[in-house]
Amino acid sequence: MITVTILKKNDLIVGAQVEGHAEYARKDIVCSAVSMLYINLVNSLENFTHDDKEVNGSRKINFENVILKNMPSDEAELLFKSFHLGITTIEQKYGKRYIEILEQNV
Repeated sequence: MITVTILKKNDLIVGAQVEGHAEYARKDIVCSAVSMLYINLVNSLENFTHDDKEVNGSRKINFENVILKNMPSDEAELLFKSFHLGITTIEQKYGKRYIEILEQNV
C-alpha cells in the first residue's frame, strides 16, 4: 500500500511524504499515477515558486518527501492542494486497499 502523508502547519500544507508500493497489478498504475503527481509537484515547486524546500528520498524503501522550510507562498499552497486533489481522486477510484492518505501537523 502507498501511504501519502500531507504535512500541515497552521492549516496550510507545507509538505508531502510518499512511501510504499500499491502492488495493484503487474503494471502498477496506482504507483505510476502517484509517482507522476509527486514528481510534478516537486518540479512545479522548483520551477514556479521561490519557496525554499528540502527533498529527500530512498528508492530502497520506496520513500520520498518534500517539505518547505518556511510557510508556503500562495503558489506553493495551490500546488500542494492540486497534488492533494490528485491523490484523493486516485484513492476514490482504486480504494484504500492501495493508497492511504494521512494528515500530520508539523
